[in-house]
Formats: sequence, C-alpha cells, structure tokens
Amino acid sequence: MLKKNFILSVVAFGLLAPLPLYAGPGHDHGDEAAVASTGGGPKRLATGEVFLPKPAQRQLDLRTQIVQVKPQAKVIEMNGQVALDPQSGGVVQTSLGGFFVPSSNGVPKLGEPVTKGQILGFIQTPQAPLEKSAQLAQLSQLKSELALAKQRLDRLTLLADTVPKKEIQATQAQVHSLGEQVSAVSGGIGSREELRSLSNGVVASTAAIAGKVFSEGDVLFEIVNPKVVRIEATWFEPNAVPQFSSAQIPAGEKTLKLNYVGAASSVKNQSLSLVFEARDVESIRFPTGQLLKVYGELVDQIDGIAIPSAAVVKNAANQTIVWVKKEPELFEPKVVLTEPLNGVEVLVRSGLTGDERVVIQGSTLINQVR
Repeated sequence: MLKKNFILSVVAFGLLAPLPLYAGPGHDHGDEAAVASTGGGPKRLATGEVFLPKPAQRQLDLRTQIVQVKPQAKVIEMNGQVALDPQSGGVVQTSLGGFFVPSSNGVPKLGEPVTKGQILGFIQTPQAPLEKSAQLAQLSQLKSELALAKQRLDRLTLLADTVPKKEIQATQAQVHSLGEQVSAVSGGIGSREELRSLSNGVVASTAAIAGKVFSEGDVLFEIVNPKVVRIEATWFEPNAVPQFSSAQIPAGEKTLKLNYVGAASSVKNQSLSLVFEARDVESIRFPTGQLLKVYGELVDQIDGIAIPSAAVVKNAANQTIVWVKKEPELFEPKVVLTEPLNGVEVLVRSGLTGDERVVIQGSTLINQVR
C-alpha cells in the first residue's frame, strides 16, 4: 500500500513539473532575437541591425514617421540672393553731395520704421569762399534794390490819384521780382538738401553719420518692407527655363514658400535671373544681399517619398541609409537613393516602398551604436 502511494506521488510531481516550450515552424527568431528579448543596453547585432531598449530611445529623443509614396513636385536647386523689392522698398541718396546733417529726431537707426515722405536728414552743400562771397554781394545788392523799390511803391501809392496806374503796377511787379530774387539767392547760400523716405518700411541699411561727406549719387539709406521677401535666382543651363509652380527657401527648421514671378529676357553674367517672392510674411527676416539656396518646384510631378534631411545618414561603407523601426526595440538600416527636394526634406527614389516607420530624429545617434 505504501509503495502504491509513493508511485502515485511521483507521477503527480512529474505532471506538475514545467515542460520545455518549442516554437512552431516559422516562429523561430534565431539567436539574435533571443539576445534582443533579454534586454540589456544598446548594441549592434551581427546583421547590422541595432537593438535599442525603450529607455534608451527616450533618452536619445528618437522620433519616427510612417512614410508613404506620393506625387512630389520635381525640384531644381539654384543659387539665389535676397533682393530689394522695387514695389515696396527703395533707396535714399543725395543728388548734390555734401556733409550729412541729422534731423531733429536724430540719425535713423537700423530696423527703425519710417513712413513715406518722412525727413531722414539733410545734406549740407559746401561752397567755395569766393563763390559764397559773390553770392553774399549779390544778395546785398538785391536787398538794397528791393528796399528802394518798396519806398518808391509807397510814394506812388500815396499819389495814386495823380500817377498813372500802369506805373504803380510796374513798381509792384518790380518789388515782387526783387523779393523772389532775394529768396532764391538766400536759399542758395548755405542751402541743404532734404532726404525723404519714398516708401513705408524699415531702415535696412544706413551709411549716415553726422558730418560725414557724401558724393553726388551716394546711397545713405535703404528702406525695405519686412513683409515682402524677393529672391533672384540664377539659371545657368543652356536650355529653356522650365515652368515653375513655386519655390522654397530654408528658414531655420522650416521653409518659406515663394511664388514664381518670372524670368529675365536678357543674359547677365552668362545667366538668367529668375524672380520669386512672398508677401505678407510674418516673423521671418532675410537681409538684402544674403546668399541662399532656392528650391524651385516644377509643374511636373514624380512619385516618391519625402523625408527630412536629418533622417539620412552614411554607414561604414559610405552608403546613404535611413533607419527603419522594424520592431519596438529593433532598428534596421536600409540603403536608399535620394535627391534634393527642398531645404528641409529629400526625395527618396528607391530603397523604401512605403508604410515603413522611418527614424526622422536621432538617426545619427543610432548610427553610432556599436
């Protein structure tokens, strides 16, 4: 009886013991998956994939994005320069030359708003000593003649009943003429030229310094409209200028969309000028003359995947790759063929099929895991 109970106890213990588990066909992930499932720190596997635990992903601030194949506008990269808009900006220059005299408000500062017709300063025209002496002598003579003419007019006015009316009128005309001559000569002595703004905007550049001497035609101020961005791009290709739908330029981490205005009809410096502009721009400023890249979008479109430029890195073989999130903690490198799309994104022509979750932030950090 005791022997029978012992045998039953052994059988029951065997049934309660854990049994080894085996994966079915097609569910075996190999030794590498087993390594990944055990946790641990970031590591690169033999296949080139990178195991990155969730805490490490949060520390590296990784961001991913599901990509799709969509029609994308074909983009041409060109060199451009910020230009002054002739419709809303302008320059203030001297037509006589002389030394600068500030107005009662002082010398306008950079970035200071100005209105159309506002006086920005004066140009005092210098005179040679002999020329000034001759003008002073002429002014003195004219004033003397004017005083005599006024006295004669007063006497004729008192004798208006006995003097012909035409003589009084002639004297009145003489007084008026001498008065105008005195005003003209007085204004010519120590005269100064008014410098007025011809448009509303802000002061983009200034060369004005109190007492500084300027030559005829020198530019003292440049006025721009901060809400208008005008870009002139250069086209060096011998073939005809393509039809652009719009363009983009980098603006920090974003892009500014421009409208295509047109192309020049004459060649300058072996290139044509293409004009793009954006109006009613807020909180983005581009200094006049700044060089930048212009990404002109053609009317024709091609199928492709657009991803941020920061998502593209180089592997050890100097191939262009992106990192794709294969599993929650496993990232796979994929070789891609890209071309410029705009200042922030690139166009993937091959290597991705769509619906992949691509790392768009932190790719360089994953690339450094060994």
